[in-house]
Formats: sequence, C-alpha cells, structure tokens
Amino acid sequence: MTTDEFTADRVAKKVQRRDGTDVRLTPAPWHLLELLIRNPGRLISRHRPLEEVRGHFAGNRTDYLRVCMVQLRRNPEAEPPRPRHLITEPDMGYRFGE
Repeated sequence: MTTDEFTADRVAKKVQRRDGTDVRLTPAPWHLLELLIRNPGRLISRHRPLEEVRGHFAGNRTDYLRVCMVQLRRNPEAEPPRPRHLITEPDMGYRFGE
C-alpha cells in the first residue's frame, strides 16, 4: 500500500516514510495497520481490531486499542493530530483513508 506519505509493505512487514526513512513498529501497531490497509475505506469496528491484535480474550479493552492507534499515527502520518490515513470514527471504529 502506497500513500503520498508512506509505503507499507505487507510481505516484508515494513513501513517507510516518503523521505526513505524506515518506521519501526511493534507487533500490535503493525497488526492494526495491516488490518486497516487490507480494508481501505471500510469502517472497522473497535472490536475487530481488538480481536486481531490481542486475541479473543481481549474483551472490551478499547483503551489498549486507542493507545495502539496513537502509537501507529505517530510514525507514518505527517501530522498525527490531523491524520489523513489512519482515521478514527468516534464511537464506531477505524478506517484507512487513501
């Protein structure tokens, strides 16, 4: 997946900014990013990423998911406070905007 700000290589599990610098992601943010880029433009409910990132024992730990999304945005987004690609839909879930 290539955007105007970064490239995410799902095979190599690697993210690179437009300027060529590598973005280091821990497993949880990487899994969240991978889920979002597999479903561009589609709303992903808050519970689905929790299950995929933390497993079916995650319960309703949306606080963990919010922290994970903040960490993820901090890396490839050019302006994390105003994300263009890693979008939160309040009280609904997340979306990857192209």
